[in-house]
Amino acid sequence: MIKAILFDLDGTLLYSDLELFTKHYFSMLREEFKKIGDEDSLFRSLNIAVAKMMQNRGLKSNNDVFWEEFEKLVNIDRNIMEDFFNNFYLEKFPKLKDMVKARPNPYAKEVIKKAFDLGLKVVIATNAVFPLIAIKERLRWAEIDNYNYDLITSMEIMHACKPFPEYYKEILEKIGEKPEKTMMVGNDLQEDLSASSLGIITFLTMDGQILNEDKSRYTPDIIGKMEDLLEILPLLSK
Repeated sequence: MIKAILFDLDGTLLYSDLELFTKHYFSMLREEFKKIGDEDSLFRSLNIAVAKMMQNRGLKSNNDVFWEEFEKLVNIDRNIMEDFFNNFYLEKFPKLKDMVKARPNPYAKEVIKKAFDLGLKVVIATNAVFPLIAIKERLRWAEIDNYNYDLITSMEIMHACKPFPEYYKEILEKIGEKPEKTMMVGNDLQEDLSASSLGIITFLTMDGQILNEDKSRYTPDIIGKMEDLLEILPLLSK
């Protein structure tokens, strides 16, 4: 019997063109960087700080790791930069939706509702490299932003990233659940299925693009489409 379900966001609940997202997201950031400093230097510093954050497995939050590294690399006051990123995610980031062809998985809303109706703890287990404001915007794109999730794994509150087991261990600690009572749903054989290293049940979605097929050593417990969860969840939650 499962008591909690974790959902990956991109490629699972939300579809978009990843190449277009990368292209337009970074292009938009670079354009905004021009307004406050040297765009090449700021962009290079951003990539270094993000890379450092993605290797975090410690006591500091991902947010703290990012800012400690970023502050060392740029000669701009942190308050100014925090305002910059906040304004970027409020005003510019929402425009990416159409640029990257973002659209919800057609069964996402129904499956999320089913999980809540069954009394499961529901977690948006997206990689913790974005601030909460950006994740909530993408939840709007997926048309599932109106739920009171038990946890959304943003960079502000998490202390590790996928695929490290510390990321999933922290989720379990935060929601107070055992791994064998928890299921992870995602489309990435490496980042999502690594949850199985802790004993979490894994469900590989076949709706869209499967990622890291050639890199993963993990085997999913269940393979199916998002719509299959409408029948599977009632059985697993009994």
